[in-house]
Amino acid sequence: MRRTVTQYVECGDPRSEFGQMVPARGIRGVLYGACFLALVLWATVGYGLVYLQILPPDPTDDYCGITAFLALWLPVWAFVDNKGERRSSVQKWEEFVFMWILTSGLCQVGWELPFVLLKVDHLQPIQSTKTLAPSELWAWPFWMYGSGDTRYMRQHSASHATETMLAISGFFELAAVWMMHHRRHYKTALIIAALTHWGFFWANTSVIYIAEVYDNYQSIADGPWVGYWVKWMGLNMQWSVLSPVCTFAALWLLCGRVSEETKFRLLAKAKESE
Repeated sequence: MRRTVTQYVECGDPRSEFGQMVPARGIRGVLYGACFLALVLWATVGYGLVYLQILPPDPTDDYCGITAFLALWLPVWAFVDNKGERRSSVQKWEEFVFMWILTSGLCQVGWELPFVLLKVDHLQPIQSTKTLAPSELWAWPFWMYGSGDTRYMRQHSASHATETMLAISGFFELAAVWMMHHRRHYKTALIIAALTHWGFFWANTSVIYIAEVYDNYQSIADGPWVGYWVKWMGLNMQWSVLSPVCTFAALWLLCGRVSEETKFRLLAKAKESE
C-alpha cells in the first residue's frame, strides 16, 4: 500500500528554511525603533514647531534632511545579530527585504502620494527656496526636500509622473510586507519586492541623477552642501543602493524557495513510489 506524503511545505514550517525571520528582536528592534522614531518626531513634533513658528523653516529643514538621510539606512541593521543569536543567511536577507520594502512603502504612501496630489495646485505656487511665508508653513515637509531639488516645487511633468508611479508602487510594497509578515503568498511578495525596487533604481533614482547632470544641476538649490549632498544626492541614495540589493536578494530568496519546493516534491514522489 502506498503512503501519502505531503509534497508541499509552507513557509514558516520547521521543515522549511524560508519564512523563519523574526524581525525587530532585541538590539535590532532598538535600532529600527530609533530610526523610525527619529523620522516620526520630525514629521510630527518638528513639523508642528515649524508650523507654529517656534522654529524657522530654514535651517530646520537641513537638520531634518540629515536625520532622514541617516535613518533611512535602517534595513542594514537586519544583519546585526543579538548576543548568542545564530541566524541563517536566509533569515538575514528576508529581514533586510522585509524592512526595506516596509520603509520604502511607508515613504511612498505617506510622503510621495500627498506630494503627487498637492503638487500642481498647492506646491508649485510656492516660489522661495530660502524660506516660507506664514501661510505656506503647512507645506514644510515637502518644501524640506523641494528647496534642494526644485523640480519638486516647479512645473516638471516628468518628475511628477515618476513620483506618481512611486506612490502607486508603495501600495504594492505594503501588500508584500503583509504577505511576508503573515507568511502567505511568499513568492508573490518576493516578486513584488524585486520588480518594484528594480524599477525604483533603474527608472527613478538613476533618471533623477542622470537628468540633473545633463541639465548642469540647474534644479539644485539650497547650497552645494545641503542642497546637493544631503537633499538631492543623499535622500535618493538609499533607493540607488538598497533597492538594487533588495532586488537581487528577493530573487535569490525566490530561487531558493522554488528549489526547496522542488526538493520536497521530488522527495515525496520518491517515498510514494517505495
